[in-house]
Amino acid sequence: MMEAHARDAVRIAAEDHGMTLDFTPGSIPTLETVLAARSPVPEAEQEQATQLWGAYFGEIFRRQFPAQWIMAVYPGPLGAVQQNIVTEMAMPALEIRGSHVYPLLKIFRRLTLGPSEDLAAFHAKVAAALGGKQA
Repeated sequence: MMEAHARDAVRIAAEDHGMTLDFTPGSIPTLETVLAARSPVPEAEQEQATQLWGAYFGEIFRRQFPAQWIMAVYPGPLGAVQQNIVTEMAMPALEIRGSHVYPLLKIFRRLTLGPSEDLAAFHAKVAAALGGKQA
């Protein structure tokens, strides 16, 4: 399912923006340009946009490292707090050598907080933490 969303992102980038996304780390600046052109994303469309562009961003990692998509609960304070009870939320994540990477969460932050949520810097940080070893 995530691969299909990523392919949709590639198609939309080409059709709507004339830009090529090729699933390589070198395409991250192009992804940033597409996201900037589509901002601001209305709140009602944020979930769909997060899934679409997050799937593409995640596929960059999945194709670079030995990784697989899983559903995982984010370990930080993400869930809603109601009556002093923290609810957990599972989301698509990548399992890479025992670590979980949350590309959809990063894209959501990029869409809602703006360019300060630098995708290339995030990718570089994750790649460095994984030792730069590729598939």
